[in-house]
Amino acid sequence: MGLCLRRSLASFFIVVLVIASFVSSCKKDVEGPAVVKNEVATDRAAISIGGNIWTELTPAAPSIPSAITYNTSFSVNDKLYSHLQANDQLWEYDPATAVWSVKKNNFTGQPAFANVYLFTNGSRVYFGNLSTKVVKAYDFATGQWTNKANFPGTASGRASFTATDNKGYVLGGANGADANDYGYTLKENWEYDFAADTWQLRANIPGTGRYNAASYAIGDKLYFGTGISIMSLINPNTFQLTRIPVINSDWWEYNTLTNVWTQKAAFGGGKRQDTRGFMLGSKVYLGMGSSEYYSNLKSDLWSYDAVANTWSQRASYPVGNAYPPYVTFTSCNGRGYVVTANIQTFWRYTPPQLSLPIGQE
Repeated sequence: MGLCLRRSLASFFIVVLVIASFVSSCKKDVEGPAVVKNEVATDRAAISIGGNIWTELTPAAPSIPSAITYNTSFSVNDKLYSHLQANDQLWEYDPATAVWSVKKNNFTGQPAFANVYLFTNGSRVYFGNLSTKVVKAYDFATGQWTNKANFPGTASGRASFTATDNKGYVLGGANGADANDYGYTLKENWEYDFAADTWQLRANIPGTGRYNAASYAIGDKLYFGTGISIMSLINPNTFQLTRIPVINSDWWEYNTLTNVWTQKAAFGGGKRQDTRGFMLGSKVYLGMGSSEYYSNLKSDLWSYDAVANTWSQRASYPVGNAYPPYVTFTSCNGRGYVVTANIQTFWRYTPPQLSLPIGQE
């Protein structure tokens, strides 16, 4: 009887601990970021119960020039990649060994900033030049580039990109800009069929045209919103036209099968443009950016539950107020990663979850 009682009490306290951790992770307001500094262990280390933790990882070698300010990050086959645009170098990070290495020099073979990362499908990564409309795919299985059908849309920059298992999407964007660099916004929604190598114009994005918006795919549905719209005002006395940027907070669901848009709960952080984020499981993690026209920079992070249609605040990016173009967010193996332009700062985000140490699962 004594042994059974002790086992029952132990089980009770374990249940209480798990429930407490779960409730804590579901709170909307995060009092402060959970941060682990300078971790040198591999990514195979156990995940703490509760999650919602930022961990600073060992960055790449210090040989990368500090002048490099832009990169594109993505994951393929459980590895993380960062394309350093200024020197056209592709770096690879293996979470299993926690080691960075140069995967390929002269990766695209094009001038700096000529190519924009569009989406990933299987072992292929798609890049496009929205000015020339040229689209190419790099296959990590063969190490070869292949020309794809040219992008037929109007956008010449600042569009949003995402992909389902079978289709890629280019949403909104701008076609040129005025003297104040306020873009001429677009509402186009272009769908690319990976298998057929064809483009099709679908139902326009709702509301106003916009650029620097966010877009993510969950199953056959897209989630799109925030970004910059431009309002045109006419002075009734002088008839002079004035264009004013408007920052959005709205959030929309697009059903790729029915071609229908549905409005959802607005972004939890309020109006925002030029955000950064990643997909973890079936949730969108979104934040940073700025709440004004490239000012009032943010470092918060929010998760969106598409089933419940709710936003929950998570631990803020710990570096704080890093200007969005100089960092890229991506996901790999169920965790989020933040890579600075020259890979001198490198962080990992573990989402809220329940997990046991390896070997005890």
